Amino acid sequence: MTGQDLPSQASFLFDNKCDRSRSISRNLPTGRVVAIAQLSTILLLMLFGSVAILAQSTATGTVSGQITDPTSAVIVGATVTLTDTATGGTQTTITNDNGRYLFVNVKPGVYDLNVRRPGFAETKVPEQKVTVGTVTNVNVAMKVGEATQSITVEASGATLQTMNATVGTTLGFQSLQELPNLSRDVSSLLTLQPATAANGSVAGAVRDQNTFQLDGGNNTNDMDGTMNTYTGSYAATGGVTGVMPTPVESIEEFKVNVTNQTADFNGSTGAQIQMVTRRGGNTWHGALYEYYLGSNFGANTWVNNHTPTRDSRGNILSPKTPLPSNHYNRFGVSGGGPVGPSFWGGKTYIFANYEGRRYPQNTTVEKRVPSALLRAGVVQVQDANGTFQP
Repeated sequence: MTGQDLPSQASFLFDNKCDRSRSISRNLPTGRVVAIAQLSTILLLMLFGSVAILAQSTATGTVSGQITDPTSAVIVGATVTLTDTATGGTQTTITNDNGRYLFVNVKPGVYDLNVRRPGFAETKVPEQKVTVGTVTNVNVAMKVGEATQSITVEASGATLQTMNATVGTTLGFQSLQELPNLSRDVSSLLTLQPATAANGSVAGAVRDQNTFQLDGGNNTNDMDGTMNTYTGSYAATGGVTGVMPTPVESIEEFKVNVTNQTADFNGSTGAQIQMVTRRGGNTWHGALYEYYLGSNFGANTWVNNHTPTRDSRGNILSPKTPLPSNHYNRFGVSGGGPVGPSFWGGKTYIFANYEGRRYPQNTTVEKRVPSALLRAGVVQVQDANGTFQP
């Protein structure tokens, strides 16, 4: 009897209606048990592997291009190196039979591209910006020369995006810092995009059809999709936001696609908002901030200035009504940098952000109260001329 013919016993316990238990035994071939275990393992790997790939693709970008010689013929086997200017990390690949190369899951940032091939001078293309969810296409034409020679190609300006028909805008950290934003939450900038209404609806779609993604994960409110129907919004004007607050100081890149989104990222008919948190670099950096908006710095209203304050007996306590005391205080601290050169087997970087908000509120409530005559028991009724008579 071979190993595959050996029986394997499995027992199952069932409770019947008479509260008695019985044991049922079945003989399963070992080969079938192994096959089931292998199939289960493959399904689990496919499930969790696909989730990881999806999360990475929606929080990263892609760099691709073609390497050619002076006659525009493709160069096969060229070594292409992509270097992160913030951390110094590198990725390397080889051009295929069509002279093309591809880097996937590239974190947003600025990168230097370096191309080497025996018989050609080394070519460098510095400061290529990679944005979330987009393909950065960098074609390089190498020149014949010694390997010790180096040619630097100046980075060109922004070009028209021709990889797809998606319409949208990408904002980097510097732009996020400088743009006026009352709530200091990145989601508030959604209303600055084309085809977007003040309430957050995009291209005619209902505003709860917007999709928010944070570092590749879903950040959309599953109850109403807006974060302002059942809960308070982080936006200054009660606009549409994600579930997790996204302070300006914590976001590296903010991208909004308003129409013609590709099927690989979008899952709704509204806008697709992709945000990537900041990351540490080779040097330590940080910020300490506070934003304060209070009634003690604001002018009173015209109505309050012309409405005296009275006590319960009608006596004037003040010739005007004071402005209700309230304030909105938003404060925080952020910082990031390298942890150590050999921590966890290689360079490790860290970034953290804490933000607190304090906003006690009060308001003036106006109600009708009985007049002095009514409190004395005198009821007045209007006559034909409109005059009140007791």
